[in-house]
Amino acid sequence: MKFGIFLLMQSPDMLPSSEIYRNALEQAQMADQLGFDYVVAAEHHFSSYGFLPNPLMLIATLAQHTKQVRFSTAVVVLPLRNPIQTAEEIAMLDHLTNGRLEVGFGTGYQQYEFQRFQVPLAENRPIFEECLDIIGNSLANAPFSHDGRYYQIPETTILPRPLQQPHPPFWRATSSVETMASAIGKGLKVITGGTTGSTQRVVDSWHTFQEAVQLSGTSWPQEFIIQRGVYVSDSEEDAKAQLSHAVWHTRSARGLRTNTLQVDAGKARTDLTPRVDIEDDPDTLYQDWLFGTPEIVAEKIHHLTQRTGVTYLNCTFSLGQIPHQKVLKSMELFATKVMPHFKDYMPEQSKYPMKG
Repeated sequence: MKFGIFLLMQSPDMLPSSEIYRNALEQAQMADQLGFDYVVAAEHHFSSYGFLPNPLMLIATLAQHTKQVRFSTAVVVLPLRNPIQTAEEIAMLDHLTNGRLEVGFGTGYQQYEFQRFQVPLAENRPIFEECLDIIGNSLANAPFSHDGRYYQIPETTILPRPLQQPHPPFWRATSSVETMASAIGKGLKVITGGTTGSTQRVVDSWHTFQEAVQLSGTSWPQEFIIQRGVYVSDSEEDAKAQLSHAVWHTRSARGLRTNTLQVDAGKARTDLTPRVDIEDDPDTLYQDWLFGTPEIVAEKIHHLTQRTGVTYLNCTFSLGQIPHQKVLKSMELFATKVMPHFKDYMPEQSKYPMKG
């Protein structure tokens, strides 16, 4: 199994931006030293849910301070970007990372962001599909041209040309069986669900993924990527004490998804967000998320491997405002006492029963 760290760069209390970026750099360096496979960066705008408007720019910096770890994004929000400029940046970053780059794309979902970019959220999917087509074609073919609904691009050559051929591996965030099948059929890796999803939602995503692989006409094995909130401690008491940060994360994500989160001068006001008892209940989150001692977290991951064919776990260690030194200690405990149980594990995905 592969493991990565997921950088959201959140700060409920609006810490100085320089401190948030220093912490992210130190977390990436530690991930590289501890043997994580990936450092993955998010993209969010205009709120304390994420101080990270450009994950590609962040990766360019992190690559200069790391040696082996690969990078990806989860995700570049394509409808908010110019596709040929994004293609240029991907090609350039492929060289700056010396071929350690992969790129995840998504449609976006936050009305708060789309309003401020003056992009209609209702059109995010067709805009996304056209942008992804432009980026893939422009990186794989030189020259290329495009005549579509949103973009008309005359004959153009993207420079530099990417280091990896035909381009860095692409990921796509999606939850529908049809879109998954399309992505798998095109050779893209699929990201299913976010950090806040329950264990049952992960299992449901696996069943959808199984159906999508069958529908795509491809064969096993396939990369099945999931994201989970993670906090590992020598003390179960300490692990449970950090659940308030998980609650903040859950309430912020839900508020942004439903356009009910009030944002005051960038600060996400979760204290004004409607409470949902099950989703906001610390005991429920403790059961669903990978919080606990190394032994407890290892058992929770083992349980996931029994129910899903997970091949890659993207770990959100820095949730809410868990103190930075606690995040680093959590990463160390995970890498030294949890990861060794699964490093050589790969599921026989074809043997998992289909739902129904």
